[in-house]
This record gives sequence, C-alpha cells and structure tokens, in this order.
Amino acid sequence: MHYKLISHVLLAVIISTLISACQPLERPFQPEAKARLQATAGPRASLYIAPINNGNEEMSAILAKLLQDLGIAAFSGEAQPNVYQIKSSIFLKEGSSFITWRVIDPYGAETQLETTQEIGTITNGPTFSSPDLKQIFLKSASEIDIMLGGAGTNFASLEKPVLFVPIVQNAPGDGSETLSAAMQSQFVKYGFDVLPEQWGATYFIKGEVSLTEPKGNSQIVSILWKLERPNGEFVGKVEQRNRIRAGTLNGPWGPVAIAAAKGGARGILKLLRQVEPGYFGKKS
Repeated sequence: MHYKLISHVLLAVIISTLISACQPLERPFQPEAKARLQATAGPRASLYIAPINNGNEEMSAILAKLLQDLGIAAFSGEAQPNVYQIKSSIFLKEGSSFITWRVIDPYGAETQLETTQEIGTITNGPTFSSPDLKQIFLKSASEIDIMLGGAGTNFASLEKPVLFVPIVQNAPGDGSETLSAAMQSQFVKYGFDVLPEQWGATYFIKGEVSLTEPKGNSQIVSILWKLERPNGEFVGKVEQRNRIRAGTLNGPWGPVAIAAAKGGARGILKLLRQVEPGYFGKKS
C-alpha cells in the first residue's frame, strides 16, 4: 500500500514536470513588441522649403510650386519633423544678389548637395523681391531636381515661339498685303515676336484666299491659314468662310482684313497652345 502511494506521487510529479516543460519559457529583458525600422522618406517624397535667410515667404512658396511641377512633393510654410529640407540664404557679391540652396537631411546634417544662382543686379541698394520670381527660380528648381535624381527642365520647350507671316496667296485687291500685316499685328498684340523675314522664325503662318464664281450678286470667300515649322512640317490649319457681295474685295480690304486676321489669329493661337504646352504652361 505504502509502495503504491509513493509510485502515484512520483508519477504525478513526472507528469507535472512534463507539462511544465511544454510551456513557453520566460524571456526576461525582452521587449514586448518587435522593434521596427522607421525608414525616412526620400527628398522627392517630402521636401520642406525652409524660410529663406534674407528673403521672404513668397520665395519659398514659388520654389515649392516649381518643384511640385517637376514631381517633387515640396512644401513651404509650417515645417514637419524628420523630412529633408532646403535651406537657403541670399547674399551680395560684386554688385549682384545670389541665392544658395542647400539640401539638408532629416537629421539636420549637410548632404553636400547645393546650387547657387544669380538673382539680379543690385540697383539703389539691396532688393530681394522681383515681379518675375517664378522665372528667376525656374533654373534653381531644375538644378535641385537634377541633384535629387530628376531630369530637370527642358528649357528649349519653354522658349517663346517666333513667327513669320509671309504675303497671303491669291487674295484679290490689296488683300495679300493687308491680310498678312493684320495677322502680324494680332500676334504682336499677343506678345509674340514676329520677324520681317523667315530666318530665325520657329513657326510660319501661311495664308491663302479663294473665291467662288459670283452667283447672282454674291460669292463665297475662303481664307486658309496654315501653321508650319521652318522645315515644312504641317502643324495645323484654320479655315474661314463667308458670303460677300460679289466684287467687294477687288479693291481695299480695310476692316475686312482686320476682322479676318482676328478670327484666324485666335485659331492659330489654339494650335500653338497644343504644340507648345511647356511655354504656355509656364505662363499660367
């Protein structure tokens, strides 16, 4: 009896030991959750444009917008922690003002990425604002984009189109000269450079007039304006048609040429906006 009791006690102890051995062991000094590495976003994903030393808030905002146009998530205003930033300062040297842009990492350390640009010549003392800061900082944004792995700005696409309008073909009366002159005048009013000859122009605006045979006391006048590149590449066309009293245009065109050129110029301008989005987007 005594022997059986001892055997049961030993068996209970062995089972208890085996059950305990199956439980997870205590791990003192271990963290309750696994540590996770918090990777800092790269400068293209979040880039703070800090206030400019010797500058103003408008400058930071303009640069941020230009960088956004290049695909960089730049922002100005209130700072955020743990992001890359652009620090900058304006300084004077030999009668001109310059600005240096420096890329700083999220820990406040210099990255050795920087670029300096001339703002303008100083007249009547230092001045750091300009009515055309967007144009001034366009190059800065491009260089910062390149430093951060981008392609920069294609400045060739931002150049203003230069136009040449030759004498209009087949116009009766003085229409060949007056239509051409009126079209030139319209684009000068739009702010374009219109050259007196084709050399140096980036686009030609060619006009051609056709008239139907008179029927009764009327006929139809058609004006075709074609936009071409200097190599002859066809870009687009604008067509105008109107019924007039027969013989009306056999002499001076006068106000008719101006009205026709206004309508044709609006159509040509739409074509230019389509083929030169870089330039027209820059102006918006």
